[in-house]
Amino acid sequence: MSIDSSPKMSYSGEKSFMKDAGLVAQDSSVHDLEEGTNEHEQLKRNMGERHINMIAIAGMIGTGLFLSSGKTIAKAGPVGALLAYILMGFITAGVSYTTGEITAFMPVTGGFVRHATAFMEPALGAATGWNFWYTMAISVPAELSAAATLIQFWNTSVNPAVWITVFLVVIAALNFCGVRLYGESEVVFASMKIALIVGLILAGLVVDLGGGPDHNRIGFRYWRNPGAFNSYLADGNTGKFLAFWSSLISAAFSYGNIQVVALSGTETQNPRKIIPEATKKTFYRVFFFYVLSIFIVGLLVPYNLDKLQTSTGTAQQSPFVIAFQEAGIKALPSIINAVVTTSAISSGSACIFLASRTLYGLSSDGHAPKIFLQCNRWGTPFWAVALSLLPSPLVYLTVSNNASIVFGWFLNITTVAGLIGWIVIQVTYLKFFYALKKQGISREESFQPYTAWITLLMVFLVIFISGFDVFFPGNFSASSFLTCYLNIAIFAVLYIVFKFLLKSKVISMEDINFGPELESIREWKEAEAIEAEKSHVGMAKRIWNKVF
Repeated sequence: MSIDSSPKMSYSGEKSFMKDAGLVAQDSSVHDLEEGTNEHEQLKRNMGERHINMIAIAGMIGTGLFLSSGKTIAKAGPVGALLAYILMGFITAGVSYTTGEITAFMPVTGGFVRHATAFMEPALGAATGWNFWYTMAISVPAELSAAATLIQFWNTSVNPAVWITVFLVVIAALNFCGVRLYGESEVVFASMKIALIVGLILAGLVVDLGGGPDHNRIGFRYWRNPGAFNSYLADGNTGKFLAFWSSLISAAFSYGNIQVVALSGTETQNPRKIIPEATKKTFYRVFFFYVLSIFIVGLLVPYNLDKLQTSTGTAQQSPFVIAFQEAGIKALPSIINAVVTTSAISSGSACIFLASRTLYGLSSDGHAPKIFLQCNRWGTPFWAVALSLLPSPLVYLTVSNNASIVFGWFLNITTVAGLIGWIVIQVTYLKFFYALKKQGISREESFQPYTAWITLLMVFLVIFISGFDVFFPGNFSASSFLTCYLNIAIFAVLYIVFKFLLKSKVISMEDINFGPELESIREWKEAEAIEAEKSHVGMAKRIWNKVF
């Protein structure tokens, strides 16, 4: 797949346009703003290329990489975990590329949710949107709880509710005060994450080669003993494969919500240029940050080390901390804990951003009350942000052990929702692709639609077979079963309900109207050409033209 190719498109045999990996009208946001807000209360295009690129990184790197990857290594072994992260990396890259292309063609707030409404049917868009909104809104308390737990690494005398309140106020402020402030905060958070990961990779390599305080050269010692693969539920190669497959779902959750860039389309300056450029770099980020990190840490600790199974919620359970402590380095846990704390806050803030923009998109399509279209003077849909923050106080339930069990059930049913969103993205993209072909709109895109088909198949298999271990004799538990499969039933019910409420029908390929977007592509190309011509004019000439 070539995300930066420039295939030709012709509409109804009359016009020919150039396409940069899926294009979009820069003024497509008028569709978002045609109802509910006045001239001074609209979403604002205040996020530039720097913000989008860093948000794409920050949105994908969560606490999972730092804290949960140890359990993945313990279950599958270093090579099993590495292969799981590589496979999910390719799947994530496929989702990101298709998301970037279709979002750049139609950059609307609400992203893939509204694309499903436009190209598939309204019921699918409504069900996907409300399912995704709930997932994001209920994930915020989990991130707040994680951040408060991380703080206890240093100080256990302060009630966690105090830290929860502080973090909740910060997240609310970032999301109410305009998208530019949110973008700048994500730039800071992403920079810290990148610095930490690069530092951990380099430090891990030094330790592995014998540069630690004990000067013990590890090399590939632990790949030989206890081994490169662990077994799960069965012996031999079957057990090794089951261990690898059961790790895919953990790897998928670690990659986080890559849709964050797509959902900010309307608030991005020149989205048809910036969004594809951000998404096409996803594969390289995935490979470097995730795959290389798992490779290095898999060299440093044996998979049968008891500490890898520790669940403290702080940096003590990080495989990196365990590896460096084993090597005699004691200063890193506090550094890692500090960055992971900001990572949890960043993830919570991103969840509110995603939830509020999803709700705004649902309102734009008539699938939520129009009040959620109202924006404040900073261009923030404040009612959408307020409703998205409403479930956040549930985090105070976690202060009580009994209440935290109830909250855990709320959270568990969201675990597969992100992957269901990935399936919707692929199905919508395939409909978009074949509708263009059906209407005679030619396009050339390397490896499509094969990438979308393969990604769809793999995500489908991960969702429906990820809970296979529940059905092994003596291994069944209600909580595990619900974690894996309840959200599938919830999504199906939502779809059926909206099917009847909206009297929704699947949109035929012939009825999809690409005309307005193609016209916008032509206008954008003309504007880009004029801008390019201006950029080659000398300074004196530009001043002359400006004055005279």
